[in-house]
Amino acid sequence: MGENTRMLTVKAAADMTGLTVKGIRFYEKIGLLKPAARSPAGYRLYSEEDIARLHKIHFYREQRFSLEDIAVLLNDPDVDLRSYLKRQLFDIESQIQELEHIRITLNKALEENDCGEVLEEENRSSLERSRVAIVGTDLQNDFLDGGALPCRRIYNVIKPLEAFFARAREMKIPIIYVCDSHHRNDPELEIWEDHAIEGTWGVQVIQELRPDPRDFVLKKNYFNAFIGTKLQNTLKKLGADTIILVGWRTHVCVAQTAIEAFHRGYRVLIAEDCVDSTTQVEHEFGLNLLRVNYGIEVLPGNDILEYMAEMSGETQPG
Repeated sequence: MGENTRMLTVKAAADMTGLTVKGIRFYEKIGLLKPAARSPAGYRLYSEEDIARLHKIHFYREQRFSLEDIAVLLNDPDVDLRSYLKRQLFDIESQIQELEHIRITLNKALEENDCGEVLEEENRSSLERSRVAIVGTDLQNDFLDGGALPCRRIYNVIKPLEAFFARAREMKIPIIYVCDSHHRNDPELEIWEDHAIEGTWGVQVIQELRPDPRDFVLKKNYFNAFIGTKLQNTLKKLGADTIILVGWRTHVCVAQTAIEAFHRGYRVLIAEDCVDSTTQVEHEFGLNLLRVNYGIEVLPGNDILEYMAEMSGETQPG
């Protein structure tokens, strides 16, 4: 080490990096940092290289990276930093979603307490007084044969959905398609293969299920159809208080959207024959999760529409 190399005491290093003295000593103790040298009196001394490393540690800790991940990011010269950043962003977005659920629930509790009123469950669940909208997730070409994430089980829902959508349109029930739409650097694509890429055949809705001009089509790039989309605003404009969910991957996008709708105060029904997943186990897991944990009703699509027709005289209020 050259004589002109500037060396800093632990206190100076802490001041320069925004860390505490105790924190720097801790990072040294667990091996994230090794002091460059010691003074004749035995005090720790830190070089410019050490300071640069401390800045990185500080940055990664502020972004909530684990100590194990930080060790890899600092020590592995071949590490894919972009991959780690994208994964962390995805985790943070998931935490934000969970906190949003809590915020909505707390606001609802405060409103009920302030008003001195608690909505009766019977009134909330009465289809006679409901305005209903259908929300369909991920009914797109990339899940068919020849697509990026093909699965034969999606063909199980195409015929039932054709009939379901046709009957719903006759009854003037709004249908909202919420479709996966990705760019190649989206966090979700770290988990799944590239799919539903903007501008490709795979992002388009399956031919047999193409939207009618009266339908709504929204784009999403997360599992949850409410996050980063106009779904909430669309439902609000429609005056909907009840959602019938249909679509692909019962245990992922359908389930996450159903849970979000539940937390937002909607009554949620699942049209059982109009949803499916890549395996029967995953499909049943998703349905059981929604039934048991959230009390969400799972019924054949035709039964839902027949009951609504009886209650509403074939059409919804104008």
